[in-house]
Amino acid sequence: MKTRRAVKVIGSAFAILCVTATLSACGSESESAGPAKSGGLTPVTFAMASPSWNAGYAVMAVVEAEGFYKEEGLKVTTNLFPSATQAAQQVAAGGADLGLMTVEPVAIGHGKNLDLTYFSSYWAKWIYSLQVPDGSDVKSIADLKGKKIGVSAVASSGATFARTALKLNGMSENAASLVPIGAGAQQINAIKTGQVDALALWDIQYQLVKNAGVTLTPLPVEATADAWGGGFATTRKNLEAKKDILQRFGRAVAKAFVFAKANPEAAIRDLWKLYPETRGSDPEEKALADGVKVLQVRLDGQGFDDKTLGRIDDAAATRALDFMASAGLITKFPAKEIYTDAMFKAFNDFSYDDVIKQAQKAG
Repeated sequence: MKTRRAVKVIGSAFAILCVTATLSACGSESESAGPAKSGGLTPVTFAMASPSWNAGYAVMAVVEAEGFYKEEGLKVTTNLFPSATQAAQQVAAGGADLGLMTVEPVAIGHGKNLDLTYFSSYWAKWIYSLQVPDGSDVKSIADLKGKKIGVSAVASSGATFARTALKLNGMSENAASLVPIGAGAQQINAIKTGQVDALALWDIQYQLVKNAGVTLTPLPVEATADAWGGGFATTRKNLEAKKDILQRFGRAVAKAFVFAKANPEAAIRDLWKLYPETRGSDPEEKALADGVKVLQVRLDGQGFDDKTLGRIDDAAATRALDFMASAGLITKFPAKEIYTDAMFKAFNDFSYDDVIKQAQKAG
């Protein structure tokens, strides 16, 4: 799998969505039923919404390292993009066959004729939340008035979530200050030194913070309880023209999920093997344990027991759109207009036992 970073950064998410819709309408996407074969494998270009690799994406490393793409006859090139909006742009414009992104850009783009649709789940739960360090005097969202909320960036989805949570609790979206604290060591330092009173991050970042020894307490946001987080999306055109490719891709990822659940330590080692920079400088035992904790966040609630990996729950998807509509980000529409659950049975059409055995033999 080849990986490169996207270098084009556009400031406005809405501008990106509009540009994307225009590009897509210009027919930049191939008219063929699927990519040309290459060395017996079908090339697929995949846009992943993450600025870098980390243990939260270990499953997407496993799918390559353990040969699951190849088993499904695919040669996948993965390109990383800093935001879900930019990943959506690439897919809509034909720069990628499919992408992994949270629900916001597809839902917002629906009203702008972006014409993207999800075909598989990845984030079974809404990933953003508000949390405070243990011992904080902030006990509810109302207590955030006049406080400082740490976000990865002021234009991040976490920041949008924080503003919306304030509004939904009868406060001005400016009732609290949003303070960009970046990621990694910079983020941890801002929290430990009291530069911020609360956090508006996503689930994997919270686990990384906990791994650094910071105890956190969530501030419940009722509107996102049981909401869906997002997953793999493509154009409606690809949904039909490349259905077989999408099913094979989804099945390869499902195998990787089963492998990771059966042997999470091996999954983290696969990540390290492909992307050594994710290993960090901690002693191996601690690095492995911390990585497994992060991966476990992603494995939770995926649908292993009833073999429904990749299934999108309509009630959860509707809940996510309800939250976005209440925030004024979209005009409400039926969730089915931006997803299909017609493929998840094909995703799970493989021997779980064989993959589990493969995982158990892995180092």
